[in-house]
Amino acid sequence: MYAQGRVETAMRTAFIAVTALILLGTGAVAQEVAIDYSKADFAHFKTYAWVRGHSVGDEYLNQCIISSIDAQLSAKGLTKVSPGENRDVVVSYDVVFDRDVRGTGFKDGLRNLRWKSGSKYVVIGMLVINLKEPDTGEMFWRGMASGDVDENASPEKHDRKIYEVVQKIFRGYPPKE
Repeated sequence: MYAQGRVETAMRTAFIAVTALILLGTGAVAQEVAIDYSKADFAHFKTYAWVRGHSVGDEYLNQCIISSIDAQLSAKGLTKVSPGENRDVVVSYDVVFDRDVRGTGFKDGLRNLRWKSGSKYVVIGMLVINLKEPDTGEMFWRGMASGDVDENASPEKHDRKIYEVVQKIFRGYPPKE
């Protein structure tokens, strides 16, 4: 009877530990998205042009981000114009990467409950999209997303992920008041 109680306790402990790790793991992979905006007549904005921000050094990724933003702005009814033309909005984006240390733990099965600790480096990226008044440079809308970056992903997976992140950011444009 005593041995059965220990097995049930071990199974319960293992279940709780595995559940916690699953929940923590799924939270770490998801992007966090935030929107900030000021009072503006968003219906007035019909055209936009690009200005330089803190873009990525890789030209392929740079074009992927720009084309994803262009697609979302077009879907929202804005038309891209050349930098010299009359525009209602100027658009830029900034990208920041950082490394974070994540702890790792739980290993083995029910029979040998052992905790094995360690750590690994994870790359975290933040994409910030800025919409500004062209004459004053005053920002009226900003969308931000941050999350883990898979350095080993294929270019196709990076493209898809960038498009999905930009799409999530633009769910907050125009803001619902």
